[in-house]
Amino acid sequence: MTGLPQGWVRAPLMDIIELHDARRIPLNATERASRKGPYPYYGANGQVDSVDDYLFDGEFVLLAEDGGFFDNPARGVAYEAKGQFWVNNHAHILSGRGDIETSFLKSWLNSLDWMQYVSGSTRLKLTQAGMSGAEIPLPPLPEQRRIVRKFDTLSARSTTARTHLTAIEKLVQRYKLAVLSRTLFRNEMPVKRLRDVLTDIRYGTAAKCSYDPTGTPVLRIPNIQSRRIDRSDLKTAHFAKKEIEQLALRAGDILVIRSNGSPDLVGRVALVTEHETDCLFAGYLIRLRLSATEALPEYVRLCFESDEVRAIIEAASKSTSGVNNVNSTQLKEIELPLPAVDEQREIVHRIETAFAKIDRLAAEAAKALKLLGHLDQRILAKAFAGELVPQDPTDEPAEALLARIREARAATPKPKRGRKART
Repeated sequence: MTGLPQGWVRAPLMDIIELHDARRIPLNATERASRKGPYPYYGANGQVDSVDDYLFDGEFVLLAEDGGFFDNPARGVAYEAKGQFWVNNHAHILSGRGDIETSFLKSWLNSLDWMQYVSGSTRLKLTQAGMSGAEIPLPPLPEQRRIVRKFDTLSARSTTARTHLTAIEKLVQRYKLAVLSRTLFRNEMPVKRLRDVLTDIRYGTAAKCSYDPTGTPVLRIPNIQSRRIDRSDLKTAHFAKKEIEQLALRAGDILVIRSNGSPDLVGRVALVTEHETDCLFAGYLIRLRLSATEALPEYVRLCFESDEVRAIIEAASKSTSGVNNVNSTQLKEIELPLPAVDEQREIVHRIETAFAKIDRLAAEAAKALKLLGHLDQRILAKAFAGELVPQDPTDEPAEALLARIREARAATPKPKRGRKART
């Protein structure tokens, strides 16, 4: 027992658990849809549905079998399931022998590096044969309970921190929208319609695109990402000289998504830079070309990202047909707060500065969230090294617990495999 605290023993996982996999019954999506009910339906990584019956009633630990996060320890591969529930065949069902608590068992399962026990490459799988190679450092029963109590305290704090950090992502977007509204839409701002500052507004090509490397690149809806153009999935087509001249892009052009099944995408814009001037644009996009003396492209792009302009576009594009559209006439009628170009430039600077600060805050929160996952793993490691709670020399050694478990297991007949009758 080298390396273990006093009173601990190293035990094969399969010696200290009872496995209930024979009672699992998977239901496909069609069956689940016809059997909606109050009972949780669990899979490898948690609840995936609810059904009208249950297979298990009690306290169990579910350990991923197929499709678990074995290569990402921070996400965990085991969770507790209590009460009445159904389990498919993507999770092993375990219970502890000899009064071993489910919370303790779950924590240990989440502390182990399972990659040495799983099979597969693209979809990892933990078979019962793989589980049989795992060993658990088993503390005395009273110490297990002390570990669980300590875990509960630390887990509550970790969960609270994780909740707050996760909420920051949504708050960031809300804060940015508030900055846009407060900075752009002030009462003293002069207002102009978009048509008054355009030199050209044009629909894209209807040409069929492919991945032919000899063609001219064409920007499509997938290339219009949040505030930028993504060239990672770029298609091409062949055009006559006149069409290339009409649809060529210039730095400072704004591309607007005009049609999509998702209302959130309609009206999304991206600013063309020098890197996209070799491209044309597809028919579900509209190109806006602005007068340099009337409007800055960066400023107009920010206006399109605001709640105020988004509300106008969503109202104009709303459809009951399933395809939402906004046309050039509707776009030209949008009213924008448009001061002189010099003031637009100053406003863009203020907004971008504020956005940079917000993004730094979001990056710090994301970093803290990642570190929190590492902290959870570190706590688990300390627990199963005997460093999280003090040992008590008066505790009954785990060797005695393990002996009782093995004796009881040897005396218990193996259960027969069978299906639970549906009630």
